[in-house]
Amino acid sequence: MIAAGRETGAVLLSLAVYRARVVPLVRREMGRWREVAETVPDPELRGHALTALDEKGLNVEATAVFATLAPRRTRATAIRAMVALQVAIDYLDSLGEQASAEPLRNGLQLHGALAAAVAPGAEPGDWYRFHPQHEDGGYLNRLVSACQESIGALPSQRLTTAAVQRAATRCGAGQSHTHAAELGNPGALEAWATALDAPPVYRWWEVAAGASSSVAAHALIAAAADPKTTNAEAELIDAAYFPSIGALTVLLDDLIDRDADTSSGAHNYVAHYPSGADAANRLDLIARLGRSGIARLRHPHRHAAILAGVAGFYLSAAAAATSYARPIRDRLLRSTGPAVRPIVAFMRQRRA
Repeated sequence: MIAAGRETGAVLLSLAVYRARVVPLVRREMGRWREVAETVPDPELRGHALTALDEKGLNVEATAVFATLAPRRTRATAIRAMVALQVAIDYLDSLGEQASAEPLRNGLQLHGALAAAVAPGAEPGDWYRFHPQHEDGGYLNRLVSACQESIGALPSQRLTTAAVQRAATRCGAGQSHTHAAELGNPGALEAWATALDAPPVYRWWEVAAGASSSVAAHALIAAAADPKTTNAEAELIDAAYFPSIGALTVLLDDLIDRDADTSSGAHNYVAHYPSGADAANRLDLIARLGRSGIARLRHPHRHAAILAGVAGFYLSAAAAATSYARPIRDRLLRSTGPAVRPIVAFMRQRRA
């Protein structure tokens, strides 16, 4: 197991690097993409692009924490790739949330952009099946091209290509099937998740949640930035993040949004658990499985720092203190590692 002191030290170092060297670059990239989004000619698609940047901007900053895994000399390039990918994911997610016609078939075509984004040299596509009568001025294709160019410049991209393409495709398909479930086709989500290659310890909605997350793709982009990464290591990283850490990320997000999703009728993965006690047991197990997976990686303490940061971000929210969420929070404060409590305290101060 990872030594508690080393893990806490890794968290503090990662937090310092993240705040001083990652966040400023992320915000600069976000500002650049906002300028591009403002030029989208169609008002509806322009609205989606800008809304995604405004309402989901924290997603971009949060996922860029994986840049702390990249060597300093390639970190800026990795950040450009991560930002472009996450902005594309959030833009597509915004389109999917509003789409009403043929959501599953069209959504899967739309999310083909994510597979192309992490495949340097792939041709741009016609991704706008939700809005065939609209034109976004090439906004999504520019995001795809920017991600391709940045990933293509990373030293180990060829050795990570298969794993990162699998992770990105999985994420896009997961979001599409989740939107289809919201629009009245929940059976397709279960059938799709059941067919995925995942350990039998996971329930189908936990697999679906893990697949819908982008964290594996970002961890693999960081791996591509490291010249020491091998193909075998890339496969280990994908296995460590899917389904466990991806599932934990999505489930915690849905835990925080549980009451709002109940009111709006949005799909919520936590709602699949028969009781709060069962949810607490399962999320605790998933967190432990996640820690076991990252313990086998080359830099386990650095990956553990990211897991602690993810858990601390969500567990510090006010919604984590509701009567339903509190038992889950208390279990995860123990199972996600010794550094989680300081992060929760730090995030509470930032949220205040």
